[in-house]
Amino acid sequence: MAGESFAGRAKKWLVKTALKAVVAVPPLHRRLNRKLINSYAYAAGLRPRPFSMAAPYTTWRGLTDRRYSGRHIPEAEAHTAALPPLEEVAALFRKTEDRRASDTSLLFPFFAQWFTDSFLRTKWKHPDEQDFAENESNHEIDLCQIYGISEEQTRMLRAGRGGRLKSQMIDGEEFPVPLFEERDGRLELHPDFTGLYSKANFDRVFANAGDAHKKTCFAVGLEHGNSTLGNTVMNTLFLREHNRIAGIVAQAHPDWDDERLFQTARNVCIVLLLKIVIGDYIVHIAPADFPLMVVPGMAERERWYRTNWIAVEFALLYRWHDLIPATVSFAGETRDSSALRHGNGWLLEVGVERVCHDACRQLAGKITLGNTPDFLMKVKESSLEMARGCALAPYNAYRKHYGKEPATSFEDLTRDPVLAKKLKEVYGDIDALEWFVGIFAEAYDDAEMMGDLLKTMVANDAFTQALTNPLLAEAVYNAETFSAEGLEIIETTSRLADIIVRNTAIADAGSVGFKYRAA
Repeated sequence: MAGESFAGRAKKWLVKTALKAVVAVPPLHRRLNRKLINSYAYAAGLRPRPFSMAAPYTTWRGLTDRRYSGRHIPEAEAHTAALPPLEEVAALFRKTEDRRASDTSLLFPFFAQWFTDSFLRTKWKHPDEQDFAENESNHEIDLCQIYGISEEQTRMLRAGRGGRLKSQMIDGEEFPVPLFEERDGRLELHPDFTGLYSKANFDRVFANAGDAHKKTCFAVGLEHGNSTLGNTVMNTLFLREHNRIAGIVAQAHPDWDDERLFQTARNVCIVLLLKIVIGDYIVHIAPADFPLMVVPGMAERERWYRTNWIAVEFALLYRWHDLIPATVSFAGETRDSSALRHGNGWLLEVGVERVCHDACRQLAGKITLGNTPDFLMKVKESSLEMARGCALAPYNAYRKHYGKEPATSFEDLTRDPVLAKKLKEVYGDIDALEWFVGIFAEAYDDAEMMGDLLKTMVANDAFTQALTNPLLAEAVYNAETFSAEGLEIIETTSRLADIIVRNTAIADAGSVGFKYRAA
């Protein structure tokens, strides 16, 4: 960093050198890995949490019925009732300049949206009935993006041979099969996929979809799977990986039927995703240059090893629309970033390989206030409505809940006099600041990609809900579950780049990833 002192550079060098020495000794690497993970996993109260969206007080239903989202802190109606007008607060998010991240590539928000859409599924209701209390999530990291939420949906997406998922070839590249077909001059849902999504979700997503969008929609696990170019890239990569693994296992075990081949490939792919989340995605979020590992069985010895339950705060803190820059470029063509929405046509023109390559050579947007593109402002406004509808406690209450000192002023929070003045004009007092605004107002250094509380909340939920996956249990994690061939694939995969290299013509894993690569 420009202007950094000699002492600061020396300290970073010493830390980096010490970490390299630790990583070189496997027992020490595992010990520090556990220590770092636990520092975030124990940062807040453990599940089961006494509160959920089922009631404003502890109830049996609230402790057992996972149709209701959980919550970290009890509701704060008095705080919510005194909040400033929503339109004034929403204006704080609107992009005023194209602020970019320091080293995060556009591939990161592509993955982040696709990954989190699979378990952050607040149930849609008519606006007059919306209370944000229920969700439609399995509460698991289960790759429902390509497998569907239920086993019946999974059946619709399976090819029924060789353990594969249904796919098609377009210009020599493998993609999922079409979701719609032409009948009587109209594009209609393919009969194979009747019931793939609930009627309410299908109507909400496709009621106003034009033919140009429908013609390029693929049959994937979630109704929003075709909503952005990035979602489709990730769905396609992991579909290809599933089918590739199914082929390897089928060749090694010619006596296995379609069912066993499919279930084995599915098990392998889910663990690959878990490894990428911990060892690549979270490592990029955290500023420490340390290779975090998924250690099977580690979580079983911890008090945070509990049934997964998505909280409303987790669903809201991931509204990282600021990561989308003002413009994006693929194959030499620059468009407004709104072109990413319903962008399958552009993806088919350019190809998955070129999109992955080019996404790593442009910076994502910076997570901060004043950086949300206009076409995403409606989503940001609905997020504010949800936070208020859930009567979330103020920002400083969450800092205390996570063992952090409360912010003492808007200047202390933002380190930006101009932004601090705006926040003071809207809220008056730092203790009146609502949480959803505070986590995006936090200042952070160039070596980081988000503020301290936001980072802590992301890591706390990620570790305690990824490492509890049943496929990582000591009794489950073995060759019987994954096959010897699948286990080898798992052990040799740690980055999203590994999936990209295996399923595109990109040969160098070092040329793609969440970190920005100069063109």
